[in-house]
Amino acid sequence: MDIAACESFLAVFDTGTATAAATARFVSQPALSRQIHALEQRCRTVLFTRSKTGMKPTHAARQLEPVFRRLIEEVRTAESAISTFGQERVPLSIACPTMVAEGVILPFVADSRTEVANIVERPTNTIFDALARREADLALAPAVPPPEFTSRMIYRIPFTVQVAESSQLAERDSLDIRELDSLPVIVPDKSNGTRINLDRQLSRAHVNYRPLQDVSRAHIGQAMVKAGKGVVITVDPPKYGLVALMLTDGNSPLSMEEWAAWPSEHFAEDSIDHFIDELLDWMQTRPLFDNLDFSPSARAEPDREESDAGDQPPEVKIPLQSPMPAEGRVTQ
Repeated sequence: MDIAACESFLAVFDTGTATAAATARFVSQPALSRQIHALEQRCRTVLFTRSKTGMKPTHAARQLEPVFRRLIEEVRTAESAISTFGQERVPLSIACPTMVAEGVILPFVADSRTEVANIVERPTNTIFDALARREADLALAPAVPPPEFTSRMIYRIPFTVQVAESSQLAERDSLDIRELDSLPVIVPDKSNGTRINLDRQLSRAHVNYRPLQDVSRAHIGQAMVKAGKGVVITVDPPKYGLVALMLTDGNSPLSMEEWAAWPSEHFAEDSIDHFIDELLDWMQTRPLFDNLDFSPSARAEPDREESDAGDQPPEVKIPLQSPMPAEGRVTQ
């Protein structure tokens, strides 16, 4: 199979015209057209219907499209593996939320001079899809990875409910999840790792609540609370003079798990293990991350089964207040 022809096929499929596809592939239009024609002859069917407005994929082309994408990804994976032969450490492509990239991975890379191949920024709800498509070697996300990946929990961070100083709740130290339904709660939207993790734990505890509003970033919710609108659930430190109450399930504080995941039997698994160990060692020397609990950073099996109603999450003793500057914390 001609891989270059497959790439040209996908370029036409994605752009809809031979001209745009040729530009994307950095080849001449006649050369690209010859590749498509040769591919059609190989398949013994028409792959695109031509018109003045462009090229529309046929049913056969739509069947081939996912096959060709997987083929090209496998070829790239093989090329990447071959290029690393003889290297002690393999530069990795890492998928993570934007704020994890900006607040954790990039400072680590700069301080430690660790070489990475790429940083692939994705919202939490699409990170493992990106990993399955081989867009990255390693994913870091506040969500339990699917079972087809090798995974490792690397730390926990506590949930807090943040309220205005003038609120009657500000005199308390904690708030139970069963009280949320009576409060005007602002939460991150459903693409956010904090929200995904929170909803999962509330579901396991059979707790229902109706958020007052979803926001894209925690600090937006914090500003709204300061302006007099509700309370906000977050893993970020307080801003704007807000007071943080520990969010609990009974006597146990709720915390969010951060996971590392990678394809099983990855050719660079030793480099992945080394990268995670070095990252955790670096984080534990930085006051910025003093409120994280690194005790689960040894290898652990994800709990993907729903717990019984009486199950409680493990008690995690993590300080609510951190010496870190508020603007420096990481939002998932």
